Amino acid sequence: MGVVYVLENEAYLSKEGGTLKVSRRAGREVLLQKPLIAVEEIVILGNAVVTPALLKHCAQEGVGIHYLSPTGTYYAGLTRTPSKNAPARVAQFKAYLEPTWKLALAQRFVLGKIRNGLVFLRRNGAEGWERLKEALLEAERAQDEEALRGAEGRAADLYFRAFAELLPEEFAFGERSRRPPRDPANSLLSLAYTLLAKECESALLVAGLDPYVGYLHEVRYGRPSLALDLMEEFRSVLADSVVLSLLNNRRVTLEDFDDSEGFPRLRKEAWPKFLRAWEERLNERVQHPLLRKRLAYREILLAQARILVKHLLGELPRYEPFAVR
Repeated sequence: MGVVYVLENEAYLSKEGGTLKVSRRAGREVLLQKPLIAVEEIVILGNAVVTPALLKHCAQEGVGIHYLSPTGTYYAGLTRTPSKNAPARVAQFKAYLEPTWKLALAQRFVLGKIRNGLVFLRRNGAEGWERLKEALLEAERAQDEEALRGAEGRAADLYFRAFAELLPEEFAFGERSRRPPRDPANSLLSLAYTLLAKECESALLVAGLDPYVGYLHEVRYGRPSLALDLMEEFRSVLADSVVLSLLNNRRVTLEDFDDSEGFPRLRKEAWPKFLRAWEERLNERVQHPLLRKRLAYREILLAQARILVKHLLGELPRYEPFAVR
C-alpha cells in the first residue's frame, strides 16, 4: 500500500479498470499508472480534476483523497467513513466530558512531546537541551489545563531556540512562525506538520476514533483536535527530523524556495525531494517500546491510535505515548 502525491497543477485523475491513471489535462499525456489495490491515499497539491468514477471507488474502498495548497495548507479531503467501533467513540466523548480524564490525556500528549523533543535535541548535539527537563517537570506537576499549556508553551520556546541552532546558518530562525511562515525553515516545518496531521487523522479513523474531538487541543469547528493531539509526540521524531536532515545535508537549499508572494514557499520542482525524504522516514522501521516489535513509523501512528482506544475502553490504565530512546 502507498501514498500517491500529485504535484502537476493541471493533472487529471481517473479510474481505468483497476488502475489509477494520472495524466495532463492538455493532450492527456500519461504521468502515472498504478494498480488501485496498491493505493492507500492520494495527496493533491494544485488544481487537479478527479473523475466521479475514481471518487466513488475511493469512497467505497476507504482510499483518502487530500487537497493541499502549494505551501502545505490543508484544504479538504475525502476520508474513510467512520469505523464500526462505535464503543470507542462513545468512550472518547465520555473522556472529553470528564475534566479529570481530559486533563490526564492532555498531559500524556504533552509529556510525550517534551520527552521526544528532549531526546531529539540531545541526539543531535543541541546546546541547552537540558532546559527542557524543567518544562517536563512542570508539565508532570500541572494541576489544570492552564498550567499544562503554560508548560507546553515554555517547552516549545526552548525547543525551537535549540533546534534553530542545529540548522545551517542561512536557515537559522529566531522563532517558530506560521500562517504564513516568515522564513524557509519555518515553511518546511509547516509542510511537514501538515502531512503529519494528515497521517494522524487517517490513523485515528482506522482505529475507530473521531479526529475532531481531542483533549489537549480545544474542539473547534473544522479543527482535527485529536489528530493534532496525537501528532505532538511525533513532531520531533518525524517532521523536525526530516527537515533537519534535508537542510543539513543540503538536499534542499535556499534556491528551492520562492518568495514572490511575500513569504517563502517550496518551489514545485523541489517538492519531490521533500516528499521522498518524508516517505523514507515514514517507512523507516524501529522498535516500538510497548509492543516490542519493529514497525514502520506509519504503522506506529496506527498502533498509537489503537493504544489510545484500549485506554479509553478501560483495557489500559493510561495512554502511553510513543517514546524514542
